[in-house]
Amino acid sequence: MQSTDTTGTTESTDTLVRDMVLKRHRRRRTLVVSLVAGVVIVAAALVGAGLVRATNSDAGEAPSRVPAGTTGDKAGLVFSSGAVRVDLYLDYLCPECRNTERALADDLLTLKANGNVTLVYHPVAFLNDYSSPGGYSTRAASAAACAADEGKFEQYTAVLFEKQPPERGPGLSEAQLVAAGRDAGITRDSFAACVQDDTYDPWVTYVSDAAASDNVALTPVVMVDGRRVEVTGSDPGASLARAVDEAGR
Repeated sequence: MQSTDTTGTTESTDTLVRDMVLKRHRRRRTLVVSLVAGVVIVAAALVGAGLVRATNSDAGEAPSRVPAGTTGDKAGLVFSSGAVRVDLYLDYLCPECRNTERALADDLLTLKANGNVTLVYHPVAFLNDYSSPGGYSTRAASAAACAADEGKFEQYTAVLFEKQPPERGPGLSEAQLVAAGRDAGITRDSFAACVQDDTYDPWVTYVSDAAASDNVALTPVVMVDGRRVEVTGSDPGASLARAVDEAGR
């Protein structure tokens, strides 16, 4: 995925996002070594020796407040229960994420209805610097988490992608994010308050860091039982269904 600014200079979104992910790892790593004589843990600068590997712990502790329906590690939202786990990593400013969500919507609905999959969404904020002022990816994902509290995450996700703003712009305003909730069937005032208070911004940061720790540096990413699946081409739904069928055997 590439983004072109008004001067005609094309920048690589992939490169910038990868740089951002590397910064997350450097910022969040804790380097330790165990002493044989006891249980004392001491910090050790071992990155240069290649002795430290990124793990889920790089994301740090989950915030105290998370939306309804999170996974056990708090890094995703669960929307069905089945034998095969499907993970979707999406950024609400990513055009290809919009295309993927639309292309897979009917197939995911069928897989869920048949009880075939445990579907987990990970709303990440990798493209914050691609809105001006920055931060739209976080604001949108936080609002989607508020929608999860109302039982309308998937409906709200579809609305956000329908209304997806262009890169380099300001993104949807707070009022527009609240109005998108009404389009998704959300009527309670608690949703507006949740959006206005940026309630789930820390959780979105945690989800993004956890994704980076799992080597997810770009979006969209679709995983079936932990294996990345390419869902491009003329029939991405068929690719997903085939991967689910193979994983379930």
